Amino acid sequence: MARFAVITLHRDARPQGDAGDSTPPLLEREPQLLRLQQGWARVAAGDSGVCALVGGDAGIGKTTLAQAFARTLPPGATLLQAGCEALYSPRPLGPWLDLAARFPPPLERALLQAQGAAAPFGELLRHFRELRAPALLVVEDVHWADTGSLELLHYLGRRMRELRLMLLLTYRHAGLDAEHPLQRVLGELPPATTLRLQLAPLSLQAVARLARGRSRSAEAVFASSGGNPFYVSELLAVPEGLPQSVRDAVLADLARLPAAARALAQWVSLFPGRVERVLLAALLAPDAAALDAALASGLLVADGAALAFRREIAREAVYASLPAAQRAERHAAIHAALAGAGDVDIARCVHHAEAAGLDAEVAALAPRAAALASARGAHREAARLYALALALGATLAAPARATLLEALADESMLINRHGDAIRARERSLAIHAERHDALRSGANLRALARLHWFDAGLCGVAMRLAQQAIDTLEPLPPSRELALAFSTMSHLCLVGEDMRSAQLWGLRAIELAEAIDDAESLCHALNNVGCARLRLRDDALAWDRLARSLELALQHGLAIDAARAYNNLFILSVVLHDFEPGLRWAEAGIAFCEEHGLDVFNVRIRIRRAFARIVMGQWDLADADLAVVAERHSPSAMEAATLDFVAALLALRRGAEGAAQRLAEAVQAMHAHHVEIWFITTAAALAEAAWLAGDDAALIAAAQPALQAQLAIGDHWRSGELAVWLHSAGVDPDLDGIELPAPYAHELAGRWREAAAEWQRLGCPYDRALALAGSDDEDALREALAEFERLGALPAAQRLRGLLRERGVRGVPRGPQPRTRDDPLGLTTREREVFALLRQGLSNATIAARLHRSERTVEHHVAAAPPVTYPRS
Repeated sequence: MARFAVITLHRDARPQGDAGDSTPPLLEREPQLLRLQQGWARVAAGDSGVCALVGGDAGIGKTTLAQAFARTLPPGATLLQAGCEALYSPRPLGPWLDLAARFPPPLERALLQAQGAAAPFGELLRHFRELRAPALLVVEDVHWADTGSLELLHYLGRRMRELRLMLLLTYRHAGLDAEHPLQRVLGELPPATTLRLQLAPLSLQAVARLARGRSRSAEAVFASSGGNPFYVSELLAVPEGLPQSVRDAVLADLARLPAAARALAQWVSLFPGRVERVLLAALLAPDAAALDAALASGLLVADGAALAFRREIAREAVYASLPAAQRAERHAAIHAALAGAGDVDIARCVHHAEAAGLDAEVAALAPRAAALASARGAHREAARLYALALALGATLAAPARATLLEALADESMLINRHGDAIRARERSLAIHAERHDALRSGANLRALARLHWFDAGLCGVAMRLAQQAIDTLEPLPPSRELALAFSTMSHLCLVGEDMRSAQLWGLRAIELAEAIDDAESLCHALNNVGCARLRLRDDALAWDRLARSLELALQHGLAIDAARAYNNLFILSVVLHDFEPGLRWAEAGIAFCEEHGLDVFNVRIRIRRAFARIVMGQWDLADADLAVVAERHSPSAMEAATLDFVAALLALRRGAEGAAQRLAEAVQAMHAHHVEIWFITTAAALAEAAWLAGDDAALIAAAQPALQAQLAIGDHWRSGELAVWLHSAGVDPDLDGIELPAPYAHELAGRWREAAAEWQRLGCPYDRALALAGSDDEDALREALAEFERLGALPAAQRLRGLLRERGVRGVPRGPQPRTRDDPLGLTTREREVFALLRQGLSNATIAARLHRSERTVEHHVAAAPPVTYPRS
């Protein structure tokens, strides 16, 4: 059996997985682990020994990798583990003395008696030559080793060919200058018996996997930690703030620096991001030795003519260690230096003035800094700065205060803080009403109408405010504010399902906007009218209006209107089942929103793209979009309800436990927020849930009244969907002469082959299988069953199996067994584990090594898993 020495865990041994996991996930280290296992195979076969060098930053996961590799050793292997410590005077032969009791008595005595050059080189070599079983000797943190220990490692490392030994050494890059004694050891090891492994930080994708289900944003953790596994795991272990473990680790590194280098690092910590060396020289005038020491430590890095901390989290730890009074004093000095420069950086001036408590300077500069932040898409920062200017601007005149409130409202809306936006607009409205400014009052009423709809879909409240805006503005000369009020009313009619009124109000807005040559109101109104027409039919003029809306928005720098145009071009494509161009609009829209910091539309497009991918059978990609929204964004109440609805629909189709109840609750939430979505009716989703449960009465109760409402609106696609669900329950719906889209018309006429072909042409595999399931043809039913099983649509597949058995069809597959029934993809626990590793892009060989299974066994599990797809964004 393998023998284990006592191991002292260093910072690299921090777990990367969930708190409490005994075996943290080894993310993005599979190639290095495989190379170690290949090296061990050489040792075990008696070919030669191997010296494995594992290098990287502190906390990068060197110990985690070493421990994971040690767990793969077979019975009979010898495992020896020791480490070096960061002592002011390294203990002579420290790691060897820790291991002395593991060696035969003569070698133990020789090690205990050794001093300096008298180290027992020959005795140690002889011991490892005579081992009967292969051995792994792990020595960690050899950058801290004393000279004698390094000499012994150097001696063994150059003689690995004659040993059945793997020597695994971990070390840090930082501080290894040309004079460091470890450099000679690393440089003189024979290439034929040496493995050199460098560990890189984790990717954003790996951090997102670790952050799933945590309160922290994956992007924020990644930005702060730089992907360092230790910092990632420590940040995720606490809900907010800087973990004490991180603070202690960073300050320990800081304490090892010379006093001048330590002072330099403390000054650099006052600058988020980077600081120009010329500015630092004016404040501190650091000497070259201090700079070299700070850079050699790895705490700071040189970035051209500037300095920065290697990781933001380290900067935060050093900054937090400074006394508050000292921080304020130094920030004031920095502010004075920046303000005295010829080219003033307003944003940096505000930052340092705020930190120094210079309220008057902040109040004067914050609005300018907010406008700059907004222009570069940093809307959260812009909202914070406008709020700061309002809080400190006690002497502001009423018009100036109202202007700041309106700017705050606009920025808050863009980051889904609609409550803050509404309160700011109401305060601005009160100021203008008191001053009897009808134009600005009307503009704020119009903005409030839109905000109330964005916040909770309250069309009644929103339409009342929009009408007040129109009543206030119409007596005044023609204005862009009135054109925007007309267009806002058009939009509210559109989302309220009154397509005729949406077009009438929109055409009034277009006429006025063109008369006064106002691009913003024209852009908004063209979008409304195009959408209203497309809700009723596939209309070339409507598409032209939507495209022109986008063109105008991009031409005039109207970012919000451009994002809205991208969103509606995409969603109307989905409504009309034209998915491929729709997905291109979605991809362009998401890129635009991310570039301009428009969370409100980014969320909307991703949720709707998830639905499109469900319809297209790309369920893993739908998962990816839903996860991004849930993990990276804070959707409004209205969009949160839509998100829950789409996620519940996917769960229902997969057969997740409690999915039907979850769907019903999501529908209730949507109704509570007056949410109407264009791409599917909530009634159709409830009808599907009832069909899967075999409850025709519930299906009819959900679909029949909804069908009458859609017929009244004139929505052909949603009417067709509801009509087909009713038909499946034996109800012949009265369609009042409406012409349905081809696949639904074929299904209602019993032409299931034509319907299935049409659904295949449109790229809707689930709907195709439903059409086939409505036939009496055994081959078609089997084809539908196979499609449901391919998609992972377990409830639909189970219902179809029952139907086949009722008809006496023989040889019907049994479907998932009890051990796989609870899995959405019908996989066993081991198959699910293999599938998860496949999605990380790992090879069968790597998976086999990771799970300690043969490659042939892994191949069988891979065959049971569905095809693996990867999200593009």
